Amino acid sequence: MFFHAKIFLYSLIFLGILEFISTDLISAQLGALSDKGNFFISLIFLGFFFYFFQVARKIARSLIMTAVPIFFVLGSFGLLYFIASHWQQHFFIILCAFVYYFIHLALYRLRSCQKDQTALGILSAGNVATIFLMYSVAYGLYLNFAISLWFFMLAIMLITIAIGFQFFFLINNNKRAVLNYSVILGLIMAEMVWVLNFWPFGYLTTSVCGLIFYFVFWDIIQCHFLQKLSKRRIVANMVFLGVIIAIVLSSTRWLPAV
Repeated sequence: MFFHAKIFLYSLIFLGILEFISTDLISAQLGALSDKGNFFISLIFLGFFFYFFQVARKIARSLIMTAVPIFFVLGSFGLLYFIASHWQQHFFIILCAFVYYFIHLALYRLRSCQKDQTALGILSAGNVATIFLMYSVAYGLYLNFAISLWFFMLAIMLITIAIGFQFFFLINNNKRAVLNYSVILGLIMAEMVWVLNFWPFGYLTTSVCGLIFYFVFWDIIQCHFLQKLSKRRIVANMVFLGVIIAIVLSSTRWLPAV
């Protein structure tokens, strides 16, 4: 089953809210509020996130399973701020609503059958999309505002731990092992963003590189939990990492050092 009326309605509400805050009039009003003080605009967005948290919790029926949908909503709202073109904003909003629907559909299916391979595959794709959005927003904020590198690394680590823990817990019921490997993945990504900080690229290219590193290490941990890890799989992941990184770096614009 790939259609659920209530989840579809929630996705339309999500799309409507994104379209609402992306309009010139509302953007100008929110900008005016932020100039006068962050309290009112923070209250507005906290209300939105509380609503989406309740939706995710209602569908998943588990607090642990709310990490990906909440971070996806946060990343969608955040990255929308960095998109200037109107048609790109509309395309991005439609794409986000599409992914939002399937993330919640996967959570709905997993609450009745935790080993549903189709739902796990959909949620894996949702994890990748969420990581990309959150890394892009984090890099965008870090590069455009006076944010300390240690705070940026800490944010990346916590985001990675939360998203990794949700997925790994679905394939392994040992909470301690899942938490340990999620923390290891978070520490690895914190170190990787420290390295990427010195690369001369914009926030989108850097986040794509971060996503590639995340995917490789995430896949290794996933294979370990599924008892499918082998030397051949590790070598294949390393080759994949090198090839994709080389393609990305050779096709992007290098920023001048200042």
